[in-house]
Amino acid sequence: MSQTAPYGKWESTITPESIVQGSISFADLFVDPTNNKIYHTEARPEDNARYVIVDTLAGQDVIPSPYSARTGVQEYGGAAAMAYGGTLYFSNSTDNRVYSVNATTKTPEPVTPENPKYRYANFAVHPVRHDLIVSILEDHTVDTPQTVVTTLAVINTTRKAVFPLVVGADFYAAPVFNPSGTRIAWQEWYHPDMPWEGSLINVADVLVQEDTIVVLSKTRVAGELLTKSVNYPAWTSDTTLVFTSDELNGFQNPFIYSTLTNSARLAIPGSIEEDFGGPAWYLGDTPYALLDDPRGGNGKLAAFTAFRDGRNVLYIVSLSDDKYIVEIKEFPFSIVNRVKQSGGMSIVFSASKTDAPGGVFLCTFSGASFAPSYQVLKPGAPQSVSGNDAYISPPRPITLFRDEKPLYVVYYSPKNPGYSGSSIPGEKPPCIVSVHGGPTGMTPQVLSWERLYYTSRGYGWLDVNYGGSSGYGREYISRLANNWGIVDVQDCQDAPKLLAAAPYSLIDSQRVAIRGGSAGGFTTLASVSIAPDPGFFRAATSSFGISDLVSLAEFTHKFELRYMEKLLGGTPQVVPEVYAARSPLNHADRIVTPLLVLQGAEDKIVLPEQAEKIVNTIIELGGADRVKYHLFQGEGHGWRLAESIKEAVRLEHDWYDKKLL
Repeated sequence: MSQTAPYGKWESTITPESIVQGSISFADLFVDPTNNKIYHTEARPEDNARYVIVDTLAGQDVIPSPYSARTGVQEYGGAAAMAYGGTLYFSNSTDNRVYSVNATTKTPEPVTPENPKYRYANFAVHPVRHDLIVSILEDHTVDTPQTVVTTLAVINTTRKAVFPLVVGADFYAAPVFNPSGTRIAWQEWYHPDMPWEGSLINVADVLVQEDTIVVLSKTRVAGELLTKSVNYPAWTSDTTLVFTSDELNGFQNPFIYSTLTNSARLAIPGSIEEDFGGPAWYLGDTPYALLDDPRGGNGKLAAFTAFRDGRNVLYIVSLSDDKYIVEIKEFPFSIVNRVKQSGGMSIVFSASKTDAPGGVFLCTFSGASFAPSYQVLKPGAPQSVSGNDAYISPPRPITLFRDEKPLYVVYYSPKNPGYSGSSIPGEKPPCIVSVHGGPTGMTPQVLSWERLYYTSRGYGWLDVNYGGSSGYGREYISRLANNWGIVDVQDCQDAPKLLAAAPYSLIDSQRVAIRGGSAGGFTTLASVSIAPDPGFFRAATSSFGISDLVSLAEFTHKFELRYMEKLLGGTPQVVPEVYAARSPLNHADRIVTPLLVLQGAEDKIVLPEQAEKIVNTIIELGGADRVKYHLFQGEGHGWRLAESIKEAVRLEHDWYDKKLL
């Protein structure tokens, strides 16, 4: 029988342990193109935060402890492993060496020299010389953000030696050979761009030598520094390359390039205002996979995901001259990652849903309508936690308007099968505003045990995809240009105020908390310090958030070193007044909101001093009673260890219980 209790005080069976055990984090997914064998990489918080490669169909671990298939390239990593010809290659996080392992060796063998200053990712095996692998090489010999050197390199797995291949750009990604190994394509970009702002795709001829590879006749395929972004190259034949670009309408759409005509064209009948792919924060997160055309011949199709209304949709795109596109209507997933071909008309991907755990799925298309059939290869949650369906609060996407400009949010109402509502007449629920990182990112509509932890206790939850978020085109992203700390802060305050008022009247405007990590932590800190109404939020939690923009500009990692020049309108030397005005540390005297600060001791992206300086300043100003700080040993930019994840949940919940309710 259901009961009533004040919102925020409901009892729930979802615990911090549920959050750790309730879902499997799929860090990578890849297919051996020679035999279509599928592998995935699982993050295991309870196994010393190892990233373990698993034979997906067999359900067997491929690498033993203590090996961990994770790379530190660009700090965020991605594409740390691949398989070719029955052999797996992976970057090992404990020593940064690349290892090989197969059914014969079973024990991983190093294929790169011993040098912890070298980091590797994004591997491509030469189709003829299988002992030669092209890789991103990030050289930390002189380990400062300004002096790290990124190149494309060749790993000779026989000699266990590394040779340079392509140098000169600030960043590289997605090296890929054509089927005969006579050409290679790759993406590159330069400071101050992020890859979704301005990037290039190049093609070059390949000359195989005795011990290495050299490239000749480099040609720019597409892209432009500062203004046009191109991503995710893949060869459909020896002479045809597919990729995505936002050059036509500000949305990433599929394109085709021919080496025969040296020209590129849109791959679909007309441009679509949907992003066929998100910003490449992680390497290897491809939004599409090639398919064999069932009509025969050498034609190719592609299964493309795209973003619409904050969710993924799925298309089949012809890559031949007939230019057709078919939307797959039967698509039960909200977000799909790492789409890979699995032979013929099949693809595999990791995916999430809004109302059930996700997992790794095989999808096979059939017939003229490309009717999909889905098979679960690896569930995203163990059976032991599947009994909490009644707690799942469905997403309610809402588009809010101010000055005729849209603001995209998703609201989750309190839900618990044991409670029918509040015991206090007329009470509206307290609300937690969650701010995503990036800031060029988005919060997807996926099942989250952390969110359920709160909604099952009677909290409302609001995800704000503020101006500057991805998934809504380049124009929406550009709202944050020069305006970081202004637009995001305003949107995160306006959204709960609008939802508290008619016609929505969903939450209690007097009991709103804000939380966020990384760039979301910056927005959280800015919302309680530099905002016009810094006291609006009743409680706040910043996880590895930024308090001092000048320090961030000097000491953050190479990948984001000059990101802020566009977000803030210049460098600290050019616009020092902007950095001063937008740094929460300089306005700590305005912080009256109770603030919880969580930080990883080994964070190389947002250094611990960012947290410590603002906490100490608040205490020095007499605010010791309204700030709490916890430093997680052994953690970096986010929590990977099981105990850290659970402790962070306990600390945050206790903070809201005391300060918000």
